Amino acid sequence: MKKYVMVAVIAAMAVVGAGLGAGIALAQDEAPKPVGVTLTGENYCLLCTLAKSEVANASAAYAHLNALKVTEAKDVEGNELSELVGKTVHYLPSKSCEDLMVGEKYAGKTVKVIGKLFKNENAVLVETVEVENGDDGDDDWDELPVGKMSGLQVL
Repeated sequence: MKKYVMVAVIAAMAVVGAGLGAGIALAQDEAPKPVGVTLTGENYCLLCTLAKSEVANASAAYAHLNALKVTEAKDVEGNELSELVGKTVHYLPSKSCEDLMVGEKYAGKTVKVIGKLFKNENAVLVETVEVENGDDGDDDWDELPVGKMSGLQVL
């Protein structure tokens, strides 16, 4: 009799264990839920800031990979997200943030990013970008050609 009870208990534990394992696997397969946010902060070059001596050794494509140092964060309802202030948020690679994420066009500038934040990953999927000081890096002036020897602009 003890033998049958012991086998039944072990079988029950195996079934419960398999059920828990399947539940954990399902929970891990679910995609993280993003939160709509507006983030303001300084766009900075990670390698230039954290390991400037390694810029020369970096691949050209990644030498100026940028991230956002958050100074202000709000969700879509306008509630402050104070836990993000002072943290670095990385950009998820997408066409909408290509200039923001790679290169020097927005490096060192204060930007406002509207997008979807994945909190646990500290990553944002950028929808729109605005430069805070109003300078988006492009001016309205046409470049005038320069004369060959004189260096003067030709009208």
